[in-house]
Parts: sequence; structure tokens; C-alpha cells
Amino acid sequence: MTMQHVWNAVKKALSITEVNRTLLLLLITLAIYIVNPFFYTGPNLRLIMIWGSIYSLMVLGQMLYLIAGGMDLAFGGVICIVNVLAAILIKNYHVNTWLSVIAVLVVGLALGLASGLFSNYFSPPFRWILPVFIFTLMLSFVLTGIARVVTRAFPVYGLGPAYSSIARPMVGPFPIVFIYLIVVLGIFLFFFYLRPFGWRLYAVGLDDVVAKKAGVLVHRIRLIACAMGSLIQAFSGVLVGSYLDVGSVQIGPPYLLNIIAGAFIGGISLAGGEGSPFGAVLGGFTIYLIENIIVILAISAFWKEVVVGLFLLFFVVFEFYRRRRAASVLI
Repeated sequence: MTMQHVWNAVKKALSITEVNRTLLLLLITLAIYIVNPFFYTGPNLRLIMIWGSIYSLMVLGQMLYLIAGGMDLAFGGVICIVNVLAAILIKNYHVNTWLSVIAVLVVGLALGLASGLFSNYFSPPFRWILPVFIFTLMLSFVLTGIARVVTRAFPVYGLGPAYSSIARPMVGPFPIVFIYLIVVLGIFLFFFYLRPFGWRLYAVGLDDVVAKKAGVLVHRIRLIACAMGSLIQAFSGVLVGSYLDVGSVQIGPPYLLNIIAGAFIGGISLAGGEGSPFGAVLGGFTIYLIENIIVILAISAFWKEVVVGLFLLFFVVFEFYRRRRAASVLI
């Protein structure tokens, strides 16, 4: 094998989203370790695994909407109402912890179904992205407002050890939330690559008219995507509330920029029909890694938006360059 063949193989590997994102993560962590060796200590790695896993679950939920050709702006409100509702059921009404968790997960699923039904009803005559965008934006305001009214914007503390045990335990060297992520990722990989649902979802996101002609039940696929995406977001809300042992209106809405940025960084196209579960996980970990680096290097938290914005700019330029190169090769 000549050097040219090796170089071509390397370029081909680097063009794969999951490969170049993984290398970027490794380079970032190596650079930060050189600057501050505290980065690789046990407690900090544990934090990265915990919050990186939670962010990755949120990105996975958003990914289902994006691949189907839409965008979910309600997930902040879903996370907010779910963690507040769980806290109120446990603290104020003394409902069994596990019944409370099941109840709020059902609420999350129902909200996703509502988004899917509304969007399908108005598509056509509109492109699907428009009604789902409007409905989820409205839903985010409504859910966050309800949470504020119910709690009067005061946090609900003291939810008990049973609730904390959902997100805080360790399974050997791994946080339990990391195990949750592995299980959810495995489910995604099964349905995306071993079942027809995967190619149908991509087909719907790429071109719903062609997908219909190919026999895909477009409305059903989008309904499933919305419902499952919202369910995963609700589960993320439970994990955040359990880990922090609080129900608060401050949990949820601030994640909006981070999760959409994480999806884009993970190679999930905002135009639909492109992305992978592995990419979503890499995007989730990258976003939390940025936050962790800011803390480790004692940089003002006000710089977080600047850093995330610069990362987004970098990946926008990178994606445009990659697509342009791919188009020039085809020509």
C-alpha cells in the first residue's frame, strides 16, 4: 500500500462525523490536561460522565425531531414541568416516588404526542417544520409559565432518598446515569440500524413526498419521533431533578442553546434527514466539556455563550467546507 493510499484512507476516515468529532474531543481534553492536570482527576471525570450523559440524552431527544425534519423548542418547558411536577407529587402530595416518576414520564409522552398531532394536522398545507416549530415554542412558554405559577418560582427541596437514588448511585466505577445513556443508546442503535424505523425516519426527513411514494407512513413516523423525543426529554428532567434533589423552574429553559448546539456539533443536520445516535452523544459530551473547561480554568461563566457560539461557527464553516468538497467530487 502506497503513502497515497494511506493518506486517502485517512482523509476518508476523517470525513466521517463520528470520527472527526471523537478526535476533536480527545484533542480538547489533552490540551486542557496540559494546561491544568486537575482535569483528569476522579471527581472531575465523574462529573463529566454524569452531566455529559444527561446532556447526551437531551440531544438524543432533540435528534428525533431534527432527523424527521422539524425542531423541538418545547424540551426546556417539558424538562421544567416534569421535574417540578415530580417534586410536587412527592413533597406536597406524598405520592410514591416511582409512581410520581411514571406519571411525569407519561406527561412527557403525551406532550410529544400533542406536538406530533398538531404538526401533522397542519402539514400540509405547511412544511412540517413550521407547525412543529410554532407549536413547540408556544408549548415551552406555557409549560414554563405553569411551573412558575404552581411553585411561585420557589424551588421544592427535600424529595427523599428514593428520588435521589434514581440519578446519584454508582455502578462500579460508572455513574448510573452513564448506564442509562448506554441503554438508551443501544435502543436507538437497534431501531435505527436493525429495524425499518431508521431508514423510514431518514427518508421522511430528507423528502416526505418521496417517502410517501415509497410507502412510508409519514405522519405515523413523525408522531412516533415526537412522542419518543419528548419522553426522553422528560426522563432527562427526572434525572436532573433527582441528581440535584430539587424541583425548580430554573431547570430546563436554560438548556435550549446548549442542546441545539450539541445536536449541530454532533453532525445532526437542522435541515433534516442526517445525523446519528453516536453523533448526538458526542455533541452532548462536547457541550458539557465546554462548561467543565470554563470551570476548571476559572474563566468567568459569562464566557460560556461566547465559547459555545465560536464552536458553532467552527462547525458551521467545517460542514460547509465538507459539503462543498463532497459536491466538487461528485461534479
